[in-house]
Amino acid sequence: MGAERRGAGSAARSARPPRPLAAAPAPSLRPERFRRCASPPSRTVPREPGRGRPLAQRPGPGGGRPAGWRGLGPGQPPPEDAGWHQSRRRRARPTAPRAPPVCTRSASSWASRWTRYTFFVAMGYLTICHISRIYIFHYGVLTTDFSGPLMIITQKITTLAFQVHDGLGRRAEDLSAEQHRLAIKVKPSFLEYLSYLLNFMSVIAGPCNHFKDYVAFIEGRHTHMKLLEVNGKHKDFHSLPEPSPTGAVMRKLCVTLVSLLLFLTLTKTFPVTCLAEDWFVQKADFPTRLCYLYVVMQASKPKYYFAWTLADAVNNAAGFGFSGVDKDGRCCWDLLSNLNIWKIETATSFRMYLENWNIQTAAWLKCVCYERVPWCPTVLTFILSALWHGVYPGYYFTFLTGVLVTLAARAVRNNCRHHFLSSKALKCAYDLVTWAVTQLAVSYTVAPFVMLAAEPALSLYRSMYFYLHIISLLIILFLPIKPQAHLQRQPQTANSVNKKKTD
Repeated sequence: MGAERRGAGSAARSARPPRPLAAAPAPSLRPERFRRCASPPSRTVPREPGRGRPLAQRPGPGGGRPAGWRGLGPGQPPPEDAGWHQSRRRRARPTAPRAPPVCTRSASSWASRWTRYTFFVAMGYLTICHISRIYIFHYGVLTTDFSGPLMIITQKITTLAFQVHDGLGRRAEDLSAEQHRLAIKVKPSFLEYLSYLLNFMSVIAGPCNHFKDYVAFIEGRHTHMKLLEVNGKHKDFHSLPEPSPTGAVMRKLCVTLVSLLLFLTLTKTFPVTCLAEDWFVQKADFPTRLCYLYVVMQASKPKYYFAWTLADAVNNAAGFGFSGVDKDGRCCWDLLSNLNIWKIETATSFRMYLENWNIQTAAWLKCVCYERVPWCPTVLTFILSALWHGVYPGYYFTFLTGVLVTLAARAVRNNCRHHFLSSKALKCAYDLVTWAVTQLAVSYTVAPFVMLAAEPALSLYRSMYFYLHIISLLIILFLPIKPQAHLQRQPQTANSVNKKKTD
């Protein structure tokens, strides 16, 4: 009986159709970056551009299952519904590219933000120190204290911040030639930062210098770098001897000695305090006041000549300050010079005077303010200069007056100068007149700067009938402005070349 049952079972099993075995997976016709979707789209829905084509429409070699389909377990969709798609990492986007999230900020915006923070913190701390020194300790007395070195350190901190921003946060094509040369592309180390701020050569009286120049000096390549930079076109600059600062240092020490003698003699003879005395304010006539004001301002200059020239000589004696070789083959050591006495005393325009007075501070103002503010660059630069000097009212009288005089002088020069260039005699006459006007205008403008307080400055201006303020306002209001005076103030970059604006 058991044998019969086993025979019947075997016959039944042989009568059934054979159960298909799982087919061996055919070799895939798709690369590895493609994979099977977990939820493939229906055959009836047309595929989007960039999607893979269902392999059900592509018969395999035997005409059965589609090529590339691998047998799956129960519960999976049949082969004809299976589709292949690109990996999500490489999937093509049929729509427009996704916009970046609103919260993302570029490295440039962050660098710009931290640069502004650095500027406002440094200037704010300096202003607080000025207020405490002047209104708490001693008002109206100019002394050598911590505020002098702090002013130099403030210049260095802000200059370095903006130059790091130019190197790491801005595109090269957006920089002017000078900004590109001084841009810092590698963040300085902490030791380099402290050495730049507190080096013994400039910690007391400056002048402010650029970080790249200082690092090149410390590394011993300052002289060679300047020879390549300034005289690289000359084939024989390699044959020049090693520049020696001895001659430049000796000349500058002689200038400091003469300036010291003039200061000790002229200052006692023509003190600034006499400008507020009754005989000057009430009894002297206007031409006498004008001439005496010029003499007093000339007598106050030697102290600045002494301090700035001595600071320059100290840097040169250490080997810092080489600026190249001039056309006559002489070595120049004026990279850190803060003034040019000859051009100051022979200036024929207000602009020429300012360009040769406190040169390094003017370069700092141009770097951190004039080239970067979007509107009223002249006004904001003068206000920043006043704030950097301190909080005496006389500083603000001087620099606000300087704004008016600068704009008026620019208008006069643009409208009148070209009429006097036709002959040498006319040009000499024009230069002589403009020299006298410039010297008197500078004396009038800077008088409150040395008087410091508001009351004597106003008393002086009232005795002078505010003549320069009135003349400057009339010139600005009524003198036609040439089109070149309205040229957009932009640095020369690789993408834009603008004509140089003349005053």
